[in-house]
Amino acid sequence: MQSDVSMNPRASDDSSSSDVEAEISDGDGFLPIDRPPTVAKEDEGNVIHCLSCFSPFPQLLTQKVSIFASVSLLMRAETYQGYMKELPLPTSRGSLIPFTSWFGLGMSIKELYGQPLHYLTNVLLQRWDQARLGSDSEVQSLDLIIHPLKAEATIWLVEEIHRLTSSHLQIAQLWGSDPMYHMLIDPIIPKLSQS
Repeated sequence: MQSDVSMNPRASDDSSSSDVEAEISDGDGFLPIDRPPTVAKEDEGNVIHCLSCFSPFPQLLTQKVSIFASVSLLMRAETYQGYMKELPLPTSRGSLIPFTSWFGLGMSIKELYGQPLHYLTNVLLQRWDQARLGSDSEVQSLDLIIHPLKAEATIWLVEEIHRLTSSHLQIAQLWGSDPMYHMLIDPIIPKLSQS
């Protein structure tokens, strides 16, 4: 679609003024400069144009960016899950860990064993803490309710399930719906054995 743009200065209706109104021609007719161009009804389906940013095909560009972001997130989730699957769980347990919350116990475990917890485990621990809000035992220390060895064993069991069976597709979907997902990914990166 090629259009010729030409200017047609025309004197205004006011004879006492020397103002000149300009019209812009796109080949089909003239439009006053102060009136924004419009798309004819028959062209609406064919023409996509953003007048405010002068970028043709903004929806197409947005779709490409969205697809790239989705693919990138999917690749990161696949890499993350593959890495977490390779991490061996600790075989020996440390000492009793006093704790007041599930998330606090998770942080202590990470520090004691030098291993990250899976994103899904961190999410679960956070939800368990949120589930205590408003309960009768909310102010009571959690290690007085649940024995620390049982609580730690529970976290490692859940961690094993998440490391070995989680789908990277599900992780990517969760990450895509949570703009702050990176806050629950542990920065602890232990070295993998070369076996």
